[in-house]
Amino acid sequence: MRGTPVARTRYAGFTLVELLIALSIVGVLSAMLVIIVAPGDGASARTEARRLAALLELALAEARAGGQSIAWAPERGGYSFWRRADDGEWVRFPEGSVYRRRSLPGATELRAVFTDAQALPEGERIVLTPYGFRGAFEATMSGGSASFAIRAGVLGRVSVQPDSHAGTDIRRPPAGPRVHPG
Repeated sequence: MRGTPVARTRYAGFTLVELLIALSIVGVLSAMLVIIVAPGDGASARTEARRLAALLELALAEARAGGQSIAWAPERGGYSFWRRADDGEWVRFPEGSVYRRRSLPGATELRAVFTDAQALPEGERIVLTPYGFRGAFEATMSGGSASFAIRAGVLGRVSVQPDSHAGTDIRRPPAGPRVHPG
């Protein structure tokens, strides 16, 4: 029986090595896709600047309609809106509200806030009265190399524009008053 060849059966399918190679290729391609599709810090800053401008306009409209002031305050890593409680104290809006506390994503940051060309002191709020803002307002939202200015006049018009002072020392107020027309 020594000379009789034994028939080997070969199973159809992939070997473990072939599967590992295929999975690693899919993993590399997925990582490249995520990097390409994910918005950059500049796009994130623009989105957050637009969101803040829209929320400020909405809060001002609500203050006008309801006759009650709403406040906005920058905070570490984000910002929040405040309302007056029954006892007259300022309290944050609840988490379920459109005015809930917002955290900024990634490297996006709120770098400077000015009111009437003066830096807003830490812990202070900007009050949106039923009659508009108390003074001209400007905030800078930055991310990566992009920077966007959010400006509002006393009448409540809020705009977002690429910041022409990007890269300058933002801790000092602008050279002259930059009043937004209305």
